[in-house]
Amino acid sequence: MKKTNFCNCSRFCFFKELGFSIKQISKVVGRTDFDQLTALHSHKKALNQEREKIEKLIETIDETIKHLQGKKKMKDREFFNGFSLLTKGKGNESYFAAEELVLNSLKNPELEVDEMQREQIAKTSNEIYGKIADCMEKGLLPTSNQVQRLIKKHHTLTEQFNHAIKKVYMALSELYEEHPGFRKQLDPIHRELAPFLAKAMKAFAEKELT
Repeated sequence: MKKTNFCNCSRFCFFKELGFSIKQISKVVGRTDFDQLTALHSHKKALNQEREKIEKLIETIDETIKHLQGKKKMKDREFFNGFSLLTKGKGNESYFAAEELVLNSLKNPELEVDEMQREQIAKTSNEIYGKIADCMEKGLLPTSNQVQRLIKKHHTLTEQFNHAIKKVYMALSELYEEHPGFRKQLDPIHRELAPFLAKAMKAFAEKELT
């Protein structure tokens, strides 16, 4: 009995060190039918995918640093790449199709965005997000007139860079809700902003866009 407990404890520590969640480990520790080799191969595959995403993000950050130091000008597609974490060639992410659609809708993938423009876009976007979060705190619905007026401003901003027709704007709303890169942008403002914004964008697209 003591030996069994010791083995289970050792197995628990082993999988915890590999990055498995406590919930995942609890499901398998002590099971006689648990296929440890299959689990390790599966987890290795997931870790490799995560590593590729992190490497892509680090590469984009390095390019951004060079840009901000005046060593290199970045194009708007390059700014988008790292934070949308392109997954071409894989396609197993739930938001893959939406990501492809939004990227392919860029009006000018070669357009250069200077520092002043980038700061202005960020400022305008954050102002819109902040006001939408305020509306949410007040209990307004995503379909309310006040929220929809803010979404119209968001759509106008999006139109500067994308052909934001109905299917593109719907796809963008999906990215805001599901993509970790977009969630990192919105969650610090309000934890529930992303799903609220997505619902508001979908309502706007259904009513106003073709």
